[in-house]
Amino acid sequence: MNKHITSLQNPLVKEWITIKEKSRSRKRTGLFLIEGIREINMAVKGGYSVNAVLYNSEIISFDELNELNIDSNEFIQVSSEVYNRLA
Repeated sequence: MNKHITSLQNPLVKEWITIKEKSRSRKRTGLFLIEGIREINMAVKGGYSVNAVLYNSEIISFDELNELNIDSNEFIQVSSEVYNRLA
């Protein structure tokens, strides 16, 4: 079952915002955020692994996302509010 996150107060969302905005967090965790299917594919071709895919069902459905064959451990649906904050 996939997670569904709707709150900006969710600890994961707070962590993602920190990773997005602070290079120190990116260096500490070794993680970064990528937006867009093309960019995800480029990262995979470049040897990076995808830890989680965040998606907004108003933009792309889970079925459409599944058809892209992205190798990820986790797919997390986020609300429009969360998506807009991270994008």
